[in-house]
Amino acid sequence: MLVAILAGALALAQQIDQPQSYVAARVSSAAKDGSNADAVRVAQKSLYTVADLSGAGRIVHMWFTIATAEPDYLATTRLRIYWDGDASPAVDVPFGDFHLLGHRAVRQVSTRFVTVEARPELNHNLANKNVAGFNSYFPMPFARGARVVIENVSELPLNALYYQIDYQKWDKPPSTLRFHAAYRRTSPESTPDNEAGRRDARNADGRNNHPIVDVNGSGHLLGVVLSVDAAGAGWWEGDEMIWIDGEPKPSIAGTGTEDYFGGAWGFRKEYNMPDHGVSFLEKVPERKDWQAGRYTVYRFHQHDPVAFRRSLRMSIERGHNNHRRDSAYASVAFYYLAR
Repeated sequence: MLVAILAGALALAQQIDQPQSYVAARVSSAAKDGSNADAVRVAQKSLYTVADLSGAGRIVHMWFTIATAEPDYLATTRLRIYWDGDASPAVDVPFGDFHLLGHRAVRQVSTRFVTVEARPELNHNLANKNVAGFNSYFPMPFARGARVVIENVSELPLNALYYQIDYQKWDKPPSTLRFHAAYRRTSPESTPDNEAGRRDARNADGRNNHPIVDVNGSGHLLGVVLSVDAAGAGWWEGDEMIWIDGEPKPSIAGTGTEDYFGGAWGFRKEYNMPDHGVSFLEKVPERKDWQAGRYTVYRFHQHDPVAFRRSLRMSIERGHNNHRRDSAYASVAFYYLAR
């Protein structure tokens, strides 16, 4: 069944020259009176529903831009998405991390599913130059409705939130799958030495790994974004581990963090490719190791989705056998679950 769903989704993408079986629609912050006052204000410590859709359909594009005096708005703003009247959100992620930016600063991003148009060096007329146009193109089907919510947890308001949510209206649900995004964070730990990182050390169970996703059900993994505040060298040698359907040992085991995220021999500069890249790289001068600094890396699995029928668990080592537990890790896993 899952194979058929994946084949159907691929066929839909390839049949752009065929008649489309939906009605295109949009909800946005556009002024209702025909003026150009096209933004809404989101008060401090509050929620704002940007879309409340009914019936069957699919969200196909979301665009946002935000103006605020809050310097850390990429972390203090959260994106939540609910499907089919569910009480719990399937997506509950800091706004920056969802858009492949985990360190509270905008960057130009160009990938298969997420793009960010950012040119802070040209924003001479803006008090807060850390702004951008944020786009996501994840297909998000639903059967009975969808609700998209912006949460502002800051003490400062979002003075201007602009948005466009483009979606399709269908006569019947276009898919049994629902889009999810899971955010996980691992705080740095005090480590007296790097004994665990000896080349003859072993990490068979992943006990001290950074957890990325742990979910029950049927579906497939679509992608991962990982942000690391690296205290020193060796962090990008951590291997990914993926357990499918409750297997005792991970059937998918990697050879290093930079390898899973499509690079090699470490991360040397920011770059964007459709399915993998380094969306943020910032060295920290007071950290002597050349590998130390702040990084955000991403990998999408459109061409190689990791399917599961009962459960999926994924984690990644923090350096050689978790010897870099003194580094902070944060991740978002993008995946689909069947209803």
